[in-house]
Amino acid sequence: MMTERREEAAAPVGSPKNAIIRRILTVRNFAVFSIFHSVLFTGLVLCAFVLGKPQPATFFFGFTHGVLYMVMTVACVVAARLRIVSVTTALVVVIVGLFGPYFGAYEFLREERRRLNELSLPDTG
Repeated sequence: MMTERREEAAAPVGSPKNAIIRRILTVRNFAVFSIFHSVLFTGLVLCAFVLGKPQPATFFFGFTHGVLYMVMTVACVVAARLRIVSVTTALVVVIVGLFGPYFGAYEFLREERRRLNELSLPDTG
């Protein structure tokens, strides 16, 4: 019964709903937001450990880092299910992203580079 509901709720691959999601959840957008997340995390680390926790800067960096981590996690899981990003990239973001968003940024840039290389290779089949 539960699987029937899931199948009904799941949009077909070529549906307009998936087309919109695929336009938003691109590897390029993930890379940009992950780099932005890394900059915010760097600001948080600097405020918390180097500058003596000045307020409201520490709160701002901490809050935005936490919210962006949650949004990126959900978006990566959705993107992995739609095969927009690899499962490995999604796992790196979900597991390591809270404590080191740099790894996620690296993974997105690596995946983007890999896809560009695949597109530029001549078809030998």
